[in-house]
Parts: sequence; structure tokens; C-alpha cells
Amino acid sequence: MKLALRAVALLALSAGALEAQVQPRSFSVTTRVGSMSSERAASMDRAGLVGLDTEYSFTRWFGVGATVDVARGNTRREDFVARYRYGNASVGGGDTIFYQYLSQPVTTINLGAYGVLRAPSNKFAPFVMAGIGTYSLFLDAQVAGRAERKVEMSYLAGAGVWYRFSESTGIQLDVRALQMQKYDRTFLDPSKGRLPNTVFPEDFPEVPAAKNTALNTVISLGFRYIPGGGN
Repeated sequence: MKLALRAVALLALSAGALEAQVQPRSFSVTTRVGSMSSERAASMDRAGLVGLDTEYSFTRWFGVGATVDVARGNTRREDFVARYRYGNASVGGGDTIFYQYLSQPVTTINLGAYGVLRAPSNKFAPFVMAGIGTYSLFLDAQVAGRAERKVEMSYLAGAGVWYRFSESTGIQLDVRALQMQKYDRTFLDPSKGRLPNTVFPEDFPEVPAAKNTALNTVISLGFRYIPGGGN
């Protein structure tokens, strides 16, 4: 009987300790580093990424937040082939033809708001999230010749786990799917369609069919801080 009472008392103390660690109405900040990989039809190479999440937990399970991701990468050279013509223009096509793969750096910024469900835990806290936002593609003005950007809507969904170091700190690993709406691959063409390869396209790698959406996979590792401790 005494052993049973001790077990009950121990469980009560453990539950109380967990309740103290998982507090509703808490605020957190997560800084992240990682990479963003785009689906093949997007014609973008893998890019390095930095991100920042701010989150407010209404309960031990549910919270809302805002996120910003900044990625810097390049377009795929093999998807943009330019055909240059030199020499006597009166000769069919010119007397010298030169083909060149073109690429340019692109900065991607995604701003969004999301809801998150986190499982309260003493050490490992898995979570799922989903949200909506806007993405911006910025071309390098030194390469493109002028500052250009494209802004459209984006959708976000992901999952991850948070490992707690203390009441206030921990590391977070997550994978997110970022879908860009109204995606236009021609916006990334360094030649802007002025030098299309229309003579011998079969001699170059086939470019995937263009799509009006682009699915990106974001993998990031972050440091999470909760002022005062909490969820």
C-alpha cells in the first residue's frame, strides 16, 4: 500500500513538473539555417537559406506564428541555352553560331503566417504546421541589367521536432514544403527570350515542361528560445 501511494505521489510530482515546463501563452523565437531544393521544372539549383520564426502559444498544443525565409541560389544553366550569331548576317543564320549556357543568381524571400500543433513533452516535442504567405523572387541587378522582382502567393506545410536543452532553449529540426503560386520560369531567363535555341534543340538536354506552380523543400536546423520558459 505504501509503495502504491509513493508511486502515485511520484506520478503527481512528475505531472506537475511537466505542467510547469509546458506553459500556455508563451512567446518563442527560432533562428534557422538550412537549404531549399526546388522541383526540377522550377529551373532553380539548391540554395542556402536562413530563416526566422516568431511564435505565440495559446495552449500547450496550439500556437500561431510568423516566418521569414531568405534563400540565395542560381538558376540551372542547362535550362537556358542562348544562340549567338556572328559574322555575315546575309549568310543564312550568320556564318558563325555560338551556343552558351546562361545562369544568374536569384534571391528568394518568403513571408508567411502559420498555425502549429506541438505535442507537449519533457525532451522531444514533435510538431506539424501549415500556413500561407507571399514569396518574392529578386534578380541580381548587376546580371539582369536592372532591378526586377516577382511577388505572388505561397503555401506552407511542414513537420519537425524540438529537442529541449532547458526550460528556455532547444534545437529544432524541421522539413517544410513551400509551394509558389503563379510561378513563371521565363522570369528567370537571363536572355529574356531574345536568343532562343531554335535550330538544334535536340543537341542539348531536354528542359522539363513549364508549370505555373513550384514546389520547394526546405530543410532547416534552428535554435529556439522561449523567454521565461514554456512550451
